[in-house]
Amino acid sequence: MGHPLRPGNAQDHHPRRPHPLSARLPRFDETVQYDVIRDCLMPEEQIDGVYSSESAGIALCGITNRRVILLDTAFPGGRAALITAPYSRITTVSYVSSEDEPIFSRTVAIQVGRTFYEVTCRGEEQAAEIHDLITWHLID
Repeated sequence: MGHPLRPGNAQDHHPRRPHPLSARLPRFDETVQYDVIRDCLMPEEQIDGVYSSESAGIALCGITNRRVILLDTAFPGGRAALITAPYSRITTVSYVSSEDEPIFSRTVAIQVGRTFYEVTCRGEEQAAEIHDLITWHLID
C-alpha cells in the first residue's frame, strides 16, 4: 500500500511557469558585457539578462537561470572580482531609494548572506527587470 499523496510529491507537482519576460530574453546592453557572462556559464546554464550598472563598485549584473553574477570593480587592492551568487544564497532583492525618489527607483540591492550589492541601472524599467527576474527565481 502506497503513501497518501502529500503536497510536494512528484504526482502533485505543477509545471514550472514561464518567466513573464521570457519572450524577450536574454536581455543585454552591450555585446562585450554579454560575452563576459557567457564565457563563465556552466553546462545547462542560460542567460536571462546582462545589465550595466552605474554603481561605484558593481559594474555589471548578469542573471542566469541558476545564479546572479556580479562584476565588482572596487574589490580590495585595486582589483576586480567576478562574484557568483546562487539563488539559494540570495536572501533578499529590493529597491533602494532616497527620501526624494519614488520607491521603485533605478537602484536594486541584492543581499547575499550579510553582504548587500547595489546595482544602479540606467532607468527604472531596467531596475524593474533585474528585480523581477531575481524575485521570480527566488519564489519559483
